[in-house]
Amino acid sequence: MCNLPVDLVGMGDSLTWGYPFGPEASWLELAARETGLVVVNRGISGETTGEMLARFDEDVIRLKPRAVTIMGGTNDAWAGFTVTEVIDNVRAMVDKALRAGIQPVMALPPPLCQTGSDIPVPFLEKMAGLLEAYREACRDLALSRGIKLLDFYTPLLDPATGWGKREYFVDDAHPSRRGYQVMAGVAIDLFRKLTQQANRPVLHRK
Repeated sequence: MCNLPVDLVGMGDSLTWGYPFGPEASWLELAARETGLVVVNRGISGETTGEMLARFDEDVIRLKPRAVTIMGGTNDAWAGFTVTEVIDNVRAMVDKALRAGIQPVMALPPPLCQTGSDIPVPFLEKMAGLLEAYREACRDLALSRGIKLLDFYTPLLDPATGWGKREYFVDDAHPSRRGYQVMAGVAIDLFRKLTQQANRPVLHRK
């Protein structure tokens, strides 16, 4: 275990954990490797925002990081949770972080991708609609709280189709290794700022 204090905790589901490759391939680890930030991956596959909220004190507050990224919603959309239910959970996590003196960072989940799987297209379309409503609510929350926002949606989107770019995904929801690299690129600027605030040298891949 590293003796350095934790700079950032990644709170999320499989899209933070790095499924299907594992945490070492996650955007969180890739960005940390590039910047020297000390991160803890608290992504758990299959979790909803309600389940994240239930473990937030144990997995985030207890570690006393300087920042936490919060990204969820894909599993909520699968389950059909309303925008109000999801944003209430996210808001509660944001407020817990703020009360503990931890900088919350909102992260917008990537788009879904039509890969020709056995998931019916109408169901995917319903999920995509819910996810976009969640993203809009998260954008509004970030603006109202004056907190930073990581947009993992736009860089992985194919504007011509309105779905995720096929080369960035391994299935309908999970990024490929290349997709996680693109997500890491979104996070690197924020991670570098946190590294500079901690007065630590920036490390680079060989």
